[in-house]
Amino acid sequence: MKRIAYLSAVLAALVFSGCSTKEPAIDATANAAGNGSNGGASSGQTSGTNGSAVINAITNASPADSSANGSAGSQIVSVYFDYDKYDIREDMMGTVKGNADLLKNKTFKLEGNCDEFGSDEYNFALGLKRANAVKTALVNEGVAADSISMVSLGEGNPTCTDKTQECWAKNRRVEVKLP
Repeated sequence: MKRIAYLSAVLAALVFSGCSTKEPAIDATANAAGNGSNGGASSGQTSGTNGSAVINAITNASPADSSANGSAGSQIVSVYFDYDKYDIREDMMGTVKGNADLLKNKTFKLEGNCDEFGSDEYNFALGLKRANAVKTALVNEGVAADSISMVSLGEGNPTCTDKTQECWAKNRRVEVKLP
């Protein structure tokens, strides 16, 4: 009888602990990033917007146009991703290389973002995987790994709120934030 009561209490605690509100962000430091999985995301640290400017050269351009902006080497550009993916697209490699040239010897944060599809937990994990993919690419281009921190904002930081394919594509990105 005690065992049934104990199991019932544990089950109730698990059910109620899973019914929390949406977290604003999952923060992960560069050392806790791991191998692209959720890594240090279980730390529960959250991060809101802190007022530092997002360096983003995308004004009214489509994500495909950002590659040309990144290769110009004058501004740091967001890296865009395909739906439900975290591998860097071929057309974004020039953007990553251009960003790497501008980010060497700087400390910065990568913010992973998602569109509105998927659960909160899934999008937080996907945003962190996207940030980690960009971090890995930047490190391969010569940026110091310990100068990069990462955060996943999930679907909580959209740049566009229209219900169109073009808008959703703009929300699937990693942005660079300088302190």
